[in-house]
Amino acid sequence: MEINYNDEDIVDHHGVVAVIKNKKGEVLMQEHVKYNFWTIPVGKVKLGQEIEDALKEEIFEECNLVISKFVEIADKDYLYIRKGREVKVIIHLFEITEYSGIMKNKEPHKHRKQEFLSIEDIRKIPYLSDVTLLYLDTLGIKREKRI
Repeated sequence: MEINYNDEDIVDHHGVVAVIKNKKGEVLMQEHVKYNFWTIPVGKVKLGQEIEDALKEEIFEECNLVISKFVEIADKDYLYIRKGREVKVIIHLFEITEYSGIMKNKEPHKHRKQEFLSIEDIRKIPYLSDVTLLYLDTLGIKREKRI
């Protein structure tokens, strides 16, 4: 599958990732159009932007949720080859501990679906993003990107 990378995708950048749970403890997942995988919400930090501000902005833009409390639970550097160049993405994984608003898929052109899933259901999804695997790893769950 040929991925149509934009200019922001092919330069080194920081990324923010959010673990958002509902009252049942299910995790918000999105079926991503560009990459054709399921992922927890993820977004790019703009040049000069504070990481926490990017987190709040991305989650509101994607999910219509206002984040009020969160904690960074992991970070990891990834190297990708995009359009023939090496791109470093520094990921900051946050668990959102308090939020308000009514969840809505505000970017249906980027996410086919957006739904809360149990960890067991997430484990069964055939293709997961690297950042979702990072989150599962924090729970002691190891699996391949594709099963």
